[in-house]
Amino acid sequence: MEKARYTQGSIARHLLIMTGSATTGLVMIFLSDLVDMYFLGLLGEAEIAAAVGFAGSILFFTISMSIGLSIACSALSSKAIGSGDYQASTQAVTYSLVSAFIMVLPVCVLLWFLVPTLLELLGAEGRSYELAKQYLLIIIPSMPILAVSMSSGGVMRARGDAKGAMWLTLSGGITNVVLDPIFIFGLDMGIQGAAAATVVSRFVMLGFGLYVVVYRNRLVSRFVLAQYKHQIMQYIKVAIPAVLTNLSTPIGVAYVTYVMAQFGDSAVAGNAIISRIQPVAFAGLFALSGIVGPIAGQNFGAKNISRVYETLYESIKLTLIYCAVVCSLLWLVKPLLVPLFNASEEANELVYLFCNGISLMFVFNGLTFITNALFNNLGVAHYSTIINFLKVSVGTVPFVMVGVWLGDAKGALWGLFAGSIVIGLLGLVVAIKLLRRLA
Repeated sequence: MEKARYTQGSIARHLLIMTGSATTGLVMIFLSDLVDMYFLGLLGEAEIAAAVGFAGSILFFTISMSIGLSIACSALSSKAIGSGDYQASTQAVTYSLVSAFIMVLPVCVLLWFLVPTLLELLGAEGRSYELAKQYLLIIIPSMPILAVSMSSGGVMRARGDAKGAMWLTLSGGITNVVLDPIFIFGLDMGIQGAAAATVVSRFVMLGFGLYVVVYRNRLVSRFVLAQYKHQIMQYIKVAIPAVLTNLSTPIGVAYVTYVMAQFGDSAVAGNAIISRIQPVAFAGLFALSGIVGPIAGQNFGAKNISRVYETLYESIKLTLIYCAVVCSLLWLVKPLLVPLFNASEEANELVYLFCNGISLMFVFNGLTFITNALFNNLGVAHYSTIINFLKVSVGTVPFVMVGVWLGDAKGALWGLFAGSIVIGLLGLVVAIKLLRRLA
């Protein structure tokens, strides 16, 4: 019988161990994106940073969709594991992995054909447009590979397999970092080399994920179409809200990129650099959001609501401590960090602003991550969808518009900060009310 590890022992200890291991892997993956930016900056072409910024807005959409599908896989698996039903666990894993591939494939094809249109809508033009197009047309076909590999990671987190989840992401990140200079400089492929390295890293992640889930843990059952028709409906009930929830963020990022484009390539480049620093610096929060769900899901499956409440409390405490440390470090190292990217003075000013205080928005983004994870695993996934679309609409557009009116490109960042406060606190209030009702 599959053991429900999170229903016993210290919640704080589970959070620390799993978040620590997951953070290690995520830092490596996000660091590879940052390394992309660094190596491409060495090519000395100013439009490259802007091209990566435009492309990043679209790639964020694809990655967020994969994260949403992995959340669904993790939620269904953790609940089945919490109930102690091994057969239900293997079915949840099998059909979730198949569903992730099936749902991403048509989106992948559609996006590939829409790349030129989407770049134009974001405001890309000239050399930046051409470079971004080359980058995306290579990476986007690997979307299904990323979705299945990330869902495999969701299974590992649902089981409490800290090392497996860590090495899944580490394998991809290390591959990307090693291949970047070889493809970009050694093979003289430029931005296309960075894209090719990303694709290879995703295949490495897929191979490792399937090895652990299928071969080592024996968590895949025989595929039966009649059973799948029933399971797919359960998967969709969680996957659709989870995907919509995660897609709200890249929509917001795309809007900010569009706004920055009005101030030129330097503003887009500055925002692109910030977008690469954020996930590396705050990888712990992204990791924590991936752990909160399985812990809450197992205890919800075991009908232990008091431990779900404790999960929320300990997660908030960990978020506050983590953000205090990271934001302080960003402030201290900014004189060394910002010049690394060979960006223009205007771009650097935006990055300095982020390091000088705007980074504190992740205290409230962290609250949103945590509460979304709870909603997705407590049978109310539509709550997270509502909260996140409020974030991308009410919590982003008007605040950024006012910020730009008051302070140009820098004002846009302050607008994002203000909006994150409102949405983060709203999600927390809703989560506390939900847990009180369940208790």
